[in-house]
Amino acid sequence: MQIPLLRAAVAVAVLLSPVRAAAQASPAGDTTLARITAEAIAANPSLSASRAVARAAAARVRPAGSLPDPMLSIGVMDLTLPRFGFHESDFTEVDVELGQEFPWPGTLGARTRAAQAGARARAADVSVRRREVILRTAELYYRLKYVVTARETLLQQRMLLATAVEISTTRYATASAPQSDPLQARVALARLDTEEAELVAQEAKLRAELKALRKASGADGMRIEPLRPDAVPAGVHAQGDSSLAAAPDSLPNHPRLAARRAAVEAAEQTARVEQLAGRPDFTVTSRYGARPLGSDFFSAFVGVRLPVWSGRKQGRLAEAARAEADAARAAEAQETAALNADLRSTLADVQSGATRLRLLTGQVIPAAQATVDATLRGYRVGQVEFLTVLAAEDSRYRAELDAALVAAEHLTHLVMLQQLLSPEDGL
Repeated sequence: MQIPLLRAAVAVAVLLSPVRAAAQASPAGDTTLARITAEAIAANPSLSASRAVARAAAARVRPAGSLPDPMLSIGVMDLTLPRFGFHESDFTEVDVELGQEFPWPGTLGARTRAAQAGARARAADVSVRRREVILRTAELYYRLKYVVTARETLLQQRMLLATAVEISTTRYATASAPQSDPLQARVALARLDTEEAELVAQEAKLRAELKALRKASGADGMRIEPLRPDAVPAGVHAQGDSSLAAAPDSLPNHPRLAARRAAVEAAEQTARVEQLAGRPDFTVTSRYGARPLGSDFFSAFVGVRLPVWSGRKQGRLAEAARAEADAARAAEAQETAALNADLRSTLADVQSGATRLRLLTGQVIPAAQATVDATLRGYRVGQVEFLTVLAAEDSRYRAELDAALVAAEHLTHLVMLQQLLSPEDGL
């Protein structure tokens, strides 16, 4: 049993090491992400509500296992009529009675275990919600970094197209190129303007969503550094299949499963409580009587509750609780399958992103840049048509956008993977 756990721990350490390496390589960006994540966690209302529910569930544990309050009765009996005389009869007395109810053995323990399971479920819900907030913040943050990177890449593309416009205009002025060449370059510049307008709108939307997530007010002065796909540490996209193959096949300690298991235990213990409720309860009573004209006396009683209707009440309630336990077990199995599917899907996304990022930064972008340089040289001497130059520049531009998008998605998938594998809450 210890060997599989050790292997899983090693796999987690191997898989999470790229995220730590990325954090070390980009301190400014990671500091920003850590700050806005902390703000989002502190400001999230549903997370605060989940914490309050968890505190309430924890506060119910001790009362669930406590005995019922004792009953104290004080009274006077056998006063003589019609004047309610107190010193006229030997039967007149003042009674003090104390009684305590004791449920069937095991009932209080079952109630305590049911309350403890409910408290564990609510605490697990807090962890689940906290991880959701962390992941949502990372998704918005890396998407915003992509948009910022895309705007920077677009600015570089505009400068490159401006150079192409200058070259084509010069060649047209010397009758070395048709008028369509500078016109086509201006059309390409206009298209960049439309793309920039869309990126500006996306950036405003993402910043607004991040502000709402953090409940921030006032002007948004948060500075976002652009992504550098070629500067991503090699550990992020050089793990290969070996680290992914070493990943665990299941996540038994994930809070989503912990909540489901706690729900199963709570339902089982509730069924046990209802079953024991069909057993007799006991009441122990003691009485002290003080007589003004006679001797005092002491009495003791033991009462038993007769569950003559248990078949119609407690038995049905126990049956209902067992059905709820069956439903909770089915929900646990479904959650296990869904969580394992999320794990395998995220691992596949991480592997795919690492491969795509390596190919884009190592092969596609350098080849596209070399093509741009070659076509520009050829166009200067009239060996290449201007449409070929525009196509080469657009291909390089799209490749850089693809690399930035893949890098943003890859970093998001790494956060998703860490939230799935990490036994702790948060990064």
